[in-house]
Amino acid sequence: MIDKNELKSKFETSLIENIDRENAKKILAFLIDEKCNYIEDIIMDYLDLLSFEYNEFVKKYKILNDKYNNKFLQKAGEDMNLLEEFYA
Repeated sequence: MIDKNELKSKFETSLIENIDRENAKKILAFLIDEKCNYIEDIIMDYLDLLSFEYNEFVKKYKILNDKYNNKFLQKAGEDMNLLEEFYA
């Protein structure tokens, strides 16, 4: 379960307030469709990924997924630092 107080302590209030909820829902739905089983961890540690515009997020995901032979989410589940590559 996501602890809102922990989110507030980890991230700037402005980031939390400026996330477009509809866009974030689309990204989360995409991750669910891709069978991501650590979405709560992403929210707790990489909340700013939800601030990416949906199409840009999907574009970057596809590039990373190709780079990791269609196993990006599996590899990122083993080493969440790989999510940093979204920012490159």
